[in-house]
Amino acid sequence: MSFFNSLFSQISILGSFWQEKINHHIFRWNLVLIIFQLIILFIKFNSLPQQVPLYYSLPWGEDQLASATSLFLLPTFSIIILLLNNLIATFFLKTIPLFSRLLTVFSLVFSLLSAISLTRIINLIS
Repeated sequence: MSFFNSLFSQISILGSFWQEKINHHIFRWNLVLIIFQLIILFIKFNSLPQQVPLYYSLPWGEDQLASATSLFLLPTFSIIILLLNNLIATFFLKTIPLFSRLLTVFSLVFSLLSAISLTRIINLIS
């Protein structure tokens, strides 16, 4: 019985999380950036070479190259970060609201940087 009580309390916290105007605005901007990444990938995918530079932290040369399908990792990680951060942010909404807000903002920043990286990679090789 206590499991259901805790489950219902978490669901009610989730509702109060989405009632805050800034949270659903950040979530919408995240979705816009992720959809933008996917659209760019689907439009440009046929014109990409088989190997694209993706791993810029590795030494210059062939170590930085990955297959073109690896570019789908950027929007995939953006989706994962978005979902995980929003889920964790709901748990900390009442106890640590600043941490909750930072998690949602970080997911937006991650999606933004991922979109910028993807467009720069595609512009570099096009």
